[in-house]
Amino acid sequence: MKSITIGADPELFIIDSTTGNVVSSIGIIPGEKGNPWRGDDMPEGFGLETDNILAEFNIPPCTTKEEFINNIEYMKNYIDQFVKKINPNYTIMCKASANVPEDQLQSKQAKEFGCDVDYNAYTEMPNPKPKGTSTNLRSAGLHIHVGYNNPNVDTSLALIKAMDITLGIPSVVLDPDTKRRSLYGKAGAFRLTDYGFEYRVLSSAMMNHLDFVWDGIQKALNGNFSGIPSEKVQYIINNSDVELAKKYTR
Repeated sequence: MKSITIGADPELFIIDSTTGNVVSSIGIIPGEKGNPWRGDDMPEGFGLETDNILAEFNIPPCTTKEEFINNIEYMKNYIDQFVKKINPNYTIMCKASANVPEDQLQSKQAKEFGCDVDYNAYTEMPNPKPKGTSTNLRSAGLHIHVGYNNPNVDTSLALIKAMDITLGIPSVVLDPDTKRRSLYGKAGAFRLTDYGFEYRVLSSAMMNHLDFVWDGIQKALNGNFSGIPSEKVQYIINNSDVELAKKYTR
């Protein structure tokens, strides 16, 4: 494949370091879904917005590991410094899920999960949309965007399933959270885009393993992985089966 670009729109939590409690980003982080805020000091292609009570950011498409890692680290630091100007006790947390205090979930936005459904690469059907009114659990993802020339559905689905093997399964070992997948991030979760696809399996905790994430993307793109039956791939990821994941992680 030629002219491949890798982007991301990660989400993260804001917390009060004195209490360890999650603080809603609503009213703190500028920008909104579909209309990101771009600070005058931000380079071209970066953006910041809220998604539910999370802070979400965008990076420009990347062609090298260094670009990918540096761009994500730049925005993590940017947001950390941004919220500290509002309250010096605020900081960021890259974690898969957290229970949010009720007083941070009072707005309509805080009770709404993403409007657009995502899909299951194995069934090619929409994933069930969780309801924000029924739980205080909120989850944060590291969504990977892959662009390539002349994108088509069959190629995208094949690459999404490959990324489940090179990234999804190992992430079960690297990220011990077992709650996020009750909301989002099950095996093969994706959206198609006009430039390729968005891989939606990984959690925000994988921002602590960006070197590994980039390498896993490249393994999938280059066909550098061993085939695993799709039923087993789905079982390992959806059930957070660490022991089986270790068996298939190399």
